[in-house]
Amino acid sequence: MKFKLNDFAGAKEVRERVFMQEQGFKNEFDEIDSDRRCIHICAYENDSLVGCSRIFPSEMEPNTDTIKGKWVFGRLAVLPEYRKGGRGSEILAESERAAKNAGATEIHLHAQCSAMPFYERSGYAAYGPVEFDEHVEHRWMSKKL
Repeated sequence: MKFKLNDFAGAKEVRERVFMQEQGFKNEFDEIDSDRRCIHICAYENDSLVGCSRIFPSEMEPNTDTIKGKWVFGRLAVLPEYRKGGRGSEILAESERAAKNAGATEIHLHAQCSAMPFYERSGYAAYGPVEFDEHVEHRWMSKKL
């Protein structure tokens, strides 16, 4: 798989399909997406778009503690036709590398509760209460890099 950083056009396409069309989210995009500090990561296989994620420093996230080295990961999505092949794990690993290269020492994410086992397998630990993001239960998780 090949990765492309700062590919918002590709990320937008994946996120519309997965989060809006498939999962029914209404408020998929926010001001973080257009901030120059946000890094959009897209994965490609044979020039075909596979999935995406985004990372950014914690000071961009509303209601989150600003700590030097703390970054936020999110919007991990893999198109349906590419699921079940480990691609999500590859996108997560590439996102961690990009965050570390940008100065991150820890990553936090607001996981859909159904996806928590996926993140636990990659070393993330849950903290805090279960919260709703629109109609889906989420919980914060973190990992030291």
